[in-house]
Amino acid sequence: MRRLVILAEGRFSVHGAKTAVGVLRFSPDQTVAVLDSTHAGQDAAAVLGLPEVGAGVPVVASIADALPYGPTDLLIGIAPIGGRLPDAWRPILLDALAAKLNIISGLHVFLNDDPELQTAAATQGVTIWDVRRPLPDYAMRIGQGTPHPAGSRTVYFAGSDCNVGKMTEALALDREARGRGWRSVFAATGQTGIMIAGVGVATDRVISDFVNGAVEKLVLDLAAEYQWIFVEGQGTLCHPAYSAVTLGLLHGARPDVQIMCHEAGRTHINEYPTYPLPSLRDLITMYETAAGWLHPAPVVGLALNTVHLNEADARTAIEAATAATGLPATDPVRFGSAPLLDALEEWFAGQ
Repeated sequence: MRRLVILAEGRFSVHGAKTAVGVLRFSPDQTVAVLDSTHAGQDAAAVLGLPEVGAGVPVVASIADALPYGPTDLLIGIAPIGGRLPDAWRPILLDALAAKLNIISGLHVFLNDDPELQTAAATQGVTIWDVRRPLPDYAMRIGQGTPHPAGSRTVYFAGSDCNVGKMTEALALDREARGRGWRSVFAATGQTGIMIAGVGVATDRVISDFVNGAVEKLVLDLAAEYQWIFVEGQGTLCHPAYSAVTLGLLHGARPDVQIMCHEAGRTHINEYPTYPLPSLRDLITMYETAAGWLHPAPVVGLALNTVHLNEADARTAIEAATAATGLPATDPVRFGSAPLLDALEEWFAGQ
């Protein structure tokens, strides 16, 4: 088990450091500190405003301040647009390597290809894990449209937008499904999910010709061992920048059913204010149509992210989503996954 210090300098918040939040919430590794000098001295959970995420984890100002907590690895806890290393963070990484900490990076820029960082790591005998670098078995695999094994059940977590909770909801359902005794697994398709699960494919770093094939292999490999495969979605089909990733992932996963994920109250694509979001009903039609070009996959439930709402408003939003679509809805993190797991059981029982 790793002992992590998570780097989120100046950006440690629910939306500013979603990698950090995901790792704090779900990783089997232990986070011993978060590095953000703007919140140094505080508790991570208090900074996030999420009592269940990072409670007891100190926020520190530097690598030197983190070392007394005994970290083994520095994990980069943000996923910036473009995936580049902020210039101000290079000295922090060099300090971490000098302290013999391994580095875990989900950036698009591969740190192992940086001569200064690679030399520093080799000198100290530590490693740099570029999580987004596709493994050879995935990197150039053409999709084959291979049917899944009989009895397997693949669930795709579709999204209305980026950063609405697709990974979080998939992990929450997987955790509760295993609590029910289901043979389930989380299929990671992004850098944060891979950091948590240990395996997966970062679909946004695979050449477009090979996205379908990479995801197909991931799902088939997992289906050989598990019955339920909860596939983490990426982006959205209506995103002006990332729609291609979403479509390749959806077709490669070849799901049987889908769960629609949405942040309650969001009305426009994040950071694209001229692109309004379709209604939930239209989003469902969009995903069902696109999946159906290769393999029918109805949406059977809604997972709402209500983190910014009080409990009464969250329950109202969930009721409104059900009224608008006729589908069961819940916030799996806040209120549990039972309505969605029940919907999945009911759908497969009817097949």
